[in-house]
Amino acid sequence: MEDFVAYVIMAIIVLSYISALLQKDLIKCVVFTGLGGLGLAYLYYVLLAPDVALTEAILGGAVLPAFFAFTVRRTQRIDE
Repeated sequence: MEDFVAYVIMAIIVLSYISALLQKDLIKCVVFTGLGGLGLAYLYYVLLAPDVALTEAILGGAVLPAFFAFTVRRTQRIDE
């Protein structure tokens, strides 16, 4: 059962990064990137690397998306 959950999380990670590449709205791109980072943190935890999982959850799932979202909100948008 644990293998099935890991495969589902891997699929979610790949789909979130692909959808982040296809988005026109940069805030949605940041959200999908953060989701992928949290998925990677779970996989590191399953692979018995809790230190790497904690670091990935903090940096890849929270801090970097917050910085990216702040940066996107501070830039001016040009409508095409």
